[in-house]
Amino acid sequence: MKETHLIKQKFKSAIRRGTGEAYLLLQRYPGIDFSGEIIKACVKNFSYDGQCEGSRGEYLFELIGLSGKKDKIKKAVLKALLKPQKDTWTLTQLFSLAKMFARQDDAEARKTIYDAFVHNPIWRSDWAGTSDIIQLDGIEGLKFIAEEFGKRLEADPGDWQDEDLINQFQKENPETDTWVQLDISAKQNRFIKIYIDSVRENMAQRATKVKPPEPVYKNIVEETLLRQSQLWFYNRKLKSTELKSIGQQLIIERKKSNREKLLKVFTKHPFPLDKEFLFDWACKHPAKNRRVVTFAIQALSLFKNKSIREFALKQIAIGKQPTLFVELLKENYKKGDHKLLTTLIANSNKGIELEGLIIDITNIYYANKTPECREPLEALYDKHNCGMCRKHVVEILKNNNVLSERIKNEIRFDCNEDTRKLYN
Repeated sequence: MKETHLIKQKFKSAIRRGTGEAYLLLQRYPGIDFSGEIIKACVKNFSYDGQCEGSRGEYLFELIGLSGKKDKIKKAVLKALLKPQKDTWTLTQLFSLAKMFARQDDAEARKTIYDAFVHNPIWRSDWAGTSDIIQLDGIEGLKFIAEEFGKRLEADPGDWQDEDLINQFQKENPETDTWVQLDISAKQNRFIKIYIDSVRENMAQRATKVKPPEPVYKNIVEETLLRQSQLWFYNRKLKSTELKSIGQQLIIERKKSNREKLLKVFTKHPFPLDKEFLFDWACKHPAKNRRVVTFAIQALSLFKNKSIREFALKQIAIGKQPTLFVELLKENYKKGDHKLLTTLIANSNKGIELEGLIIDITNIYYANKTPECREPLEALYDKHNCGMCRKHVVEILKNNNVLSERIKNEIRFDCNEDTRKLYN
């Protein structure tokens, strides 16, 4: 009984992180009912960032197929899809799963997809389910969506639709003249006509919109402070005199928002003046000065320097948020630092903190090839639920020839397709 409980706990951790361990446990223990945890993972998207990672539908559907509880899980999925959802990425996952059931000639799943799309849209995410309907029913699915969007536009004249859905369908179905098909249907269906007329009107308005002239700035400091784009300096080579001017203004600047804009430049370009200034700002209270502290640390992280390493170790040891300073080790890593990183991971349980650690630590080990990476990276693999970041973890372990047989076997069934490709 105790052993079964431990196995179920392992499965719970694996399926919520999206690792292939869940698949292997299902294979190894066919007598254990894992359906409860599968249902929980189906009706809530447990990925760290659903927008970036996307649906885990295919991963979950493989587990459903192995579970021996397909009908029970399907019932729970369709029931959840018919309920109003607050999270867009849970909703898209439910649509994806229902589509896979529908592809197996499941009429109930197909009807549920259409009913959910009509009755339970999420505000500003009314597109959820469109790709699944189109994948199931092609141009007829697109016409259904156009009709429904037309009804919403009639009910709410302030609603808005662009041509992206039509353009995407045309790209994926070059043999179909999509606009012609919609125009033909619009003659018989006033809601489709409302939809395509609204789309065309928005296209025309954008086409006639005049782009404002590029502003002229007096100098680089004014440009830094007034430019609308926050990342204008990323792909631009700035002269040493320009960087010095920005740095000098930064030192005397008193307005907080201006200070942040000036400092952000040095997260990409080396700070040309005395770095003591950056050390002082990096030590400020992170809760009250989050952006300044973060930008100052990023600016320091561009340099390889004994004093920066010493500063990083001190702040990791006694700072209010030690994980913020890990990225300073990218250029200042030394043998044995893996122990410190592993300890930080063990002491971190918040998702946002682990996300920061996995980004910084993978950056460290991309820059510093060493078999020492194994311990901290395996700790992150076993703890964090970001499928996209896990791909980088596995890649680094593989590049350093320290990928364990356990993880190698699991990645064949990982929720991330790019991670699966690393298996060979």
